Amino acid sequence: MANTNGDSMVRATQVWLNRTYGNDNRFNKIPESLYGKTSWTTIYALTRALQIELGIKSTADNFGPTTKKLYKTQKKEFGVCRNIYGIIQGALWCKGYNTGHYGTLVDGEYVIDTSFDDKVENAVKKLENDAGRTNQTGEVDLNLMISLLSMDSFQLVRGGDSMIREIQQYLNKNYESYIGLKACDGVYGRNTNKALIYALQAEEGLPVGTANGNFGPSTKRCLPTILVDGTASGTNYSNKPYSTENINRFKVLANMALYCNGFGSNALVSNLEEETIKNFQIKYSIPATGKIDYTTWHSLFISCGDPERSAIACDCITKITEDNVSVLKNNNYKYIGRYLSNVEGGLDKELSETELKVLFNNGIRLFPIHQRYANKASYFTSENAIVDAAIAVGSAEKFKLQFGAIIYFAVDYDATDAEITNLILPYFKALHSGVMNASGGKYRVGVYGSRNICTRVCNAGYACSSFVSDMSTGFSGNLGFTIPDNWAFDQFTTTTISSNGKSIEIDKDGFSGRYEGISQEYSIVENNAYDGSILDNGRTVRLLINMGGKTIPVYENKTVVLPETGAIVPNKKVDGNIIGYIKPRDFYLRYALYDQSSDNIHRVMFNDGTDVKVGYIEEQSLVNSFDNPNNDEAVKYQILPNQDTFTCSHYNPVTNEYTIIPYEQNQEHIINKPVPYFNSEGTYQGTLQPGDIIKIYSTNTKRTGERRPWCNYVNEVKFKEKDIFEEFNMFVSIGLEYGSSGKDRAWY
Repeated sequence: MANTNGDSMVRATQVWLNRTYGNDNRFNKIPESLYGKTSWTTIYALTRALQIELGIKSTADNFGPTTKKLYKTQKKEFGVCRNIYGIIQGALWCKGYNTGHYGTLVDGEYVIDTSFDDKVENAVKKLENDAGRTNQTGEVDLNLMISLLSMDSFQLVRGGDSMIREIQQYLNKNYESYIGLKACDGVYGRNTNKALIYALQAEEGLPVGTANGNFGPSTKRCLPTILVDGTASGTNYSNKPYSTENINRFKVLANMALYCNGFGSNALVSNLEEETIKNFQIKYSIPATGKIDYTTWHSLFISCGDPERSAIACDCITKITEDNVSVLKNNNYKYIGRYLSNVEGGLDKELSETELKVLFNNGIRLFPIHQRYANKASYFTSENAIVDAAIAVGSAEKFKLQFGAIIYFAVDYDATDAEITNLILPYFKALHSGVMNASGGKYRVGVYGSRNICTRVCNAGYACSSFVSDMSTGFSGNLGFTIPDNWAFDQFTTTTISSNGKSIEIDKDGFSGRYEGISQEYSIVENNAYDGSILDNGRTVRLLINMGGKTIPVYENKTVVLPETGAIVPNKKVDGNIIGYIKPRDFYLRYALYDQSSDNIHRVMFNDGTDVKVGYIEEQSLVNSFDNPNNDEAVKYQILPNQDTFTCSHYNPVTNEYTIIPYEQNQEHIINKPVPYFNSEGTYQGTLQPGDIIKIYSTNTKRTGERRPWCNYVNEVKFKEKDIFEEFNMFVSIGLEYGSSGKDRAWY
């Protein structure tokens, strides 16, 4: 008995194709393993069968120029059976349209019918209606045949958006002569993006044949500027002013493009909303004019946006020196991406310690990039991920990059969605664990790649920030995809900038402000930071909160003052520039006293609002202050009164109030930002997510991790999908990289 797995009529189509054309060397037989399943193999077989019927000697899988030239419209013909009608019926069944003919049993297998009657005509009309055609003829013309022999769906698919489907139908209905009949499946992708550009070119007056779906010079020249009140300027392809009807159709196209990019609610109207336009412009970090202008059209339709727009961020392979740093400064660049290491046999693009100082001394912030090869699918293995993690973290430590720095790991090719699933995601999963283990949570993972790559990697939790390769406008991972919500940098064009006779080639990057890179070099692991001879209740570090109401200045250095008395132990004082402030209600890490209990200089790690920095504060011993309550000098230098351990304060984000809870009570905190956690050996175990709740016992003898002072010991956790606390016993990052006060805190 015949195997009837899969769709029976798709199977009948495949059996008929193999029986009818299987002995013709111009045809590729469909393997029985694919019977019952619609796939490109079956579509290609239908295409070659059509070409055989048209008398083409050299067949191919694509619907090419010769096929288009020879094809004639097919329509209802009573009482006549033709193989070409069988091809049409088979294609309709593969699209999910019922032709009313359920096949004939031949040698134990059902094969499709080869007629074109009222039932087949009705199936064709149903497809035409789904495709957006207003007048359904029931005839299979060239555009319809091309659509039949594709994998495009004209019905809303699972996960599709009904408004996107209406947009697709609108485009087919109004611009078929430019675009043909494109999918109406409710999914915004490459073809819909291209169709929108064709529609824009049609409204600009580009003739069919001149319009090509590319956002080229003619398309840019004819872009109108449209205000929400309908006022517009600009001329069409023939240099004539736009009519009111033209402008109204442009406004519909703008609303459709806004909706496809995630803005607005009704895409098929001609009234523009200023707030919607501004929200889009703000997300893409272009001037928030509230009108559909030249720059906005670009960002709506192509991933790179307007390549001529100004930028304050860039990345490059050129080393920045004292000799050329003025080129960046004089062109107003404030952020730069540079590579942490070289590729063997490649260009010398590695950052240097000297270069870091040049950048920081000139007020230019760094976002570090790691890329060995990463330019083809075969590179992305778990083995390479572990190597990349080790190299990147080793380089970050060598250059003394700041705590919390995001390292952007590259995917430098156009990975398909299937490759992202099968290769890129497993690579980043291993990479994320590797970076957490190698750095103990000091550094974070970012991703460089197409919009689709960045979005999927970050949604999976393997990266926290996106550096988008939008310059590659033809990438399948950019066409038809919106920019990731967490994008920090957006690479959009290559250019050369000059000043004072010097030049540097750079890639210009859009800047969202979500991550500002780093501005200071320092090493977390210094010998005196873990001086085991001086312990603070069994710990070398304390996690404190400034409840004193005064802002605490933090200095970049400390210095030794040799007392004139000849004492053996030298005194110390803060020295150098003020690098930031610990504000009231900020939490911070305070390292142990260096030499003796009366030493009033402490090393601290804090977040000044943009960076996690390390510096020095001066505080008078509380004991000395209490012993001398009337001593003005003692009171003057007691700048840190009323401190308490962070774990004994609870922040209410609704009222913006802090509650100091007695030490004898167990503490519960809500996780507000993703934070990693580690076991006692320092091995990465996982990441807590917003909504999880942690519990810290009042009986804890260990609070912060000696080798991971940015982690606090947690006894129990209640994951957000569970109803009860469970034993945890892990060191959880305090999330200092997010911020140290209020809603920026990772714990509430």
